[in-house]
Amino acid sequence: MPDMETARTRREEYAEATYEALLDSAAACFFEWGYGATSLDAVAKRARVTKGAIYHHFASKRDLFMAVLERQEENQARTISQAATAATDPWSAIVAAFDAFLETLSDPVYQRLCWVEGPAALGFEEWWACGERFEIPVIRSQLERAAEAGVLLIEDLDMLAHVLFGAVTAGVLAMARAADPEGERDRFRNVMLQVIHGMVRLEPFKDAGFGGAP
Repeated sequence: MPDMETARTRREEYAEATYEALLDSAAACFFEWGYGATSLDAVAKRARVTKGAIYHHFASKRDLFMAVLERQEENQARTISQAATAATDPWSAIVAAFDAFLETLSDPVYQRLCWVEGPAALGFEEWWACGERFEIPVIRSQLERAAEAGVLLIEDLDMLAHVLFGAVTAGVLAMARAADPEGERDRFRNVMLQVIHGMVRLEPFKDAGFGGAP
C-alpha cells in the first residue's frame, strides 16, 4: 500500500509540474507572439512535453489561455491584497492597493496578456467576467474595511465595487491607448483617488496622498 501511495504522489507531483510548465510556456508564447499566432505545438515544444500532455490538462488553446490569464489575475490580486493589508488605516490601504495595482501594469507580460490578448482571445464578455472574479473581491474588501471604520459614505458596497471596477478598467484601457502612458498613469491615479476620496469622510484623512485633493 505505501508503494502505491508513493507512486500516486509522484504521479500527482509530475502532473502538477507539467501543468505549471505548460502555463509558463504558454504565457511566454502568448506574450511573444500573441494568442492568434501561438500554436499548441509551440507551447508543447517550449515546455518540453508532448502535445498530448496539453490535452491531458486543457481541452483547447482557449482553455489554456484562460488558465494562464487566471494565474496572472490571481497573482495580481494577491500582490494588491498584501499591500493593502500592510496599511494602518482604510484610506492608506486604498492608496496602497491602487498603487500596487498600477505597479502590476508595469509588468509587460501581465499588461499584454490581461489587457491586450485577453479581450481578443476570450471575447469582451468572458474577459470582463474573469476580471470581475479576481478584482472585485479585492475592491470589496477595501470598501468593507472603510465601512467598518465608519468612514465610507456609500452603503451599497456591491454596486460600488462594480462601479469602481468599471472605472479602473476604463482607466487602464485609456493608458494603453495613450501616446504618453506614464503621464496618463499619473492622471489616472490622481483622478481615481480623488473620486474615491469623495466617497469617504474627509476629516480622518488629512493627507490624501495625491495631487489636487478636494
